Amino acid sequence: MTTPTTHESVAAEAHAFFAARAPKRERRGMLHGVGDDDVVGVGLTQPEDEAAEVAEAQRWQRELFDAGLAWLDGPPALGGRGLGPDYVELVAGIAAEYELPSTGTYMVSHGIVAPTILAHGTEEQQRAFLPGIWRGDLICCQLFSEPEAGSDLASLRTTAVRDGDDWIVTGQKVWSSFAHVAKLGELLVRTGPPESRHRGLSMFLIDMDSPGIDVRPLRQVTGSEHFNEVFLDGVRVPDARRLGPVDGGWNIAMTTVGSERSVLGRAHNGIMIEPVIRLFALARSTGAIEDPAIQDLLAECWAREQVLHETATRLRDAGGPAPGSVVKLMTTSDMEYYSDVAARLLGYRMVADTGAWGTYSWSQLLLSAPSHRIAGGSDEIQRNILAERVLGLPREERPVSEKSA
Repeated sequence: MTTPTTHESVAAEAHAFFAARAPKRERRGMLHGVGDDDVVGVGLTQPEDEAAEVAEAQRWQRELFDAGLAWLDGPPALGGRGLGPDYVELVAGIAAEYELPSTGTYMVSHGIVAPTILAHGTEEQQRAFLPGIWRGDLICCQLFSEPEAGSDLASLRTTAVRDGDDWIVTGQKVWSSFAHVAKLGELLVRTGPPESRHRGLSMFLIDMDSPGIDVRPLRQVTGSEHFNEVFLDGVRVPDARRLGPVDGGWNIAMTTVGSERSVLGRAHNGIMIEPVIRLFALARSTGAIEDPAIQDLLAECWAREQVLHETATRLRDAGGPAPGSVVKLMTTSDMEYYSDVAARLLGYRMVADTGAWGTYSWSQLLLSAPSHRIAGGSDEIQRNILAERVLGLPREERPVSEKSA
């Protein structure tokens, strides 16, 4: 007789697996000066350290997959466990209790590209790519935004022209996270005339080592280079790699960006590392904890964190466009608020790298925060989604050129 799977049994399984491989994470934020002082968890690896981090992430992902803890809500036939999203959050919360290798390299692969292939790929495409993605063999990137097509994605110009059983792709993409280490890209291109806008787009899965692809990392103000611009010059893509129908890529793209917003809106998304606990510890270390004004700021930080987690939990099973947009807006606002409080506590020590523990590291959060207002759709786009699709408010007046499309 098979023992039924419960939250308790999966929690025990996860604890046993993690405990056998890593020590428990001390509530290091409570101990100022102890351990790593990074506040940001994704996208800050410096170029010289990246190869080692990627190799370690791949090793760890294979262990998770073999143990059945990598893809808890995936179909068993493809390597998943067939459990619900609540189990994903459960295991992610347990993982956060241990000193485990970073898997931030797979944020796009697992949270953005894999759900799209599962939703829109053929059975053959799902078998070909999904086990490898979740096992860690395939790092993926998203090839959507262009220099003149960011939030207005329907105006993209990268084209694909049919040539027998292949398509010839020419154009440029930008802000493609992890493209420089990716093996597989989810590529949105124009297959119809420019005036067709979203009705003339198609989606492909493209090998990133294909001839004609040139990936150029973009160094950010933080020093990291996980964003990239990607040039495609006559790249050949088999029609068998097309996701969905020709000119039907817009609906598939909406699945992708919806998944991206959901990732950014998860309670355990790994973007920030214990920011509120660290702020309390920082205030204690400076003596500012006795200042009533600082106490008010810290209370606001704590309240924001609680509201975010409660909201994420409440909306997790709601579906539709609301959860990702709501929690993403809250997260980006919180990042900026925490940065402001850290600046109040640290002053010049936040911008002058003296080597002191827990000081300059906060600058990484400050400098990273603006990018999160853009990733997955700008704040303005998120508010439009909530206004029009959730609250049912009238749509914004569209430009004449778009009305005629």
